[in-house]
Amino acid sequence: MKQCDDGKYNDGTHELCQECTNCTSELLLKNCTKESNTLCCNPREEKAPDGTCRNKNSIDEINTTKVPLGTQSISEKDNKHGKDWITTVLVILAIVVIGTIFVTVLIILQKRKRTSLCEENNESYAGDSNNPAAYVHFKCENQICDLEMIPLQKVLDNIDMLEELIMVLDPDVKNRKNTRHIAARYGLQANWIIYAYSRMDHYSPLKSVLEYVVSKNPDSTVQEFINILSQIGRNDAVKILQKMILVN
Repeated sequence: MKQCDDGKYNDGTHELCQECTNCTSELLLKNCTKESNTLCCNPREEKAPDGTCRNKNSIDEINTTKVPLGTQSISEKDNKHGKDWITTVLVILAIVVIGTIFVTVLIILQKRKRTSLCEENNESYAGDSNNPAAYVHFKCENQICDLEMIPLQKVLDNIDMLEELIMVLDPDVKNRKNTRHIAARYGLQANWIIYAYSRMDHYSPLKSVLEYVVSKNPDSTVQEFINILSQIGRNDAVKILQKMILVN
């Protein structure tokens, strides 16, 4: 192979010597030799300190986007904590929504059940004046049918109704059970009943009994009172209580 003159090279891929490529010193990586052409960076590149070619903006981008290791770690931790917090809030909201729906459905089903029982009782007891329960359940449509929900305290709070009950239940009438029997059904001792009647001129025995029962068991209901009245055959008192049921 013919020796090339200065400014020319032949790397063995050509028959004749080729002119060396010219480039500025800023882009020059390697000078031309007789066996190899000049190595230059692309005009859109620049010569890096390590003797390689890089994009002109690459070094600046690295410098401007470089973040201290400690700061980067804190940022990553904050992002992770933020995601965990959002997930926790979403889970809590989902539980609250599901719980609310569940409770609402239970309430609706319970109301439907009570309405159904009320209608059944109306059909069973309507017209049966000898059945004490007839006075409780009859015509309770659109009213409170579940007497377990009415506290006994309501009887004490209704002064007019309480007075009516006192007038029919406190007096000792032959062959008619009265407040004495109601007190016994509630489990009060004979001495307590005798004492209550000993001050009848000043204070109603029935009121004393009801106040005692409510103080000992605030959860006592009108239903329990009605059951006792029915057991001792005082349907007249049950009729009086019917007024409160219909009002409520």
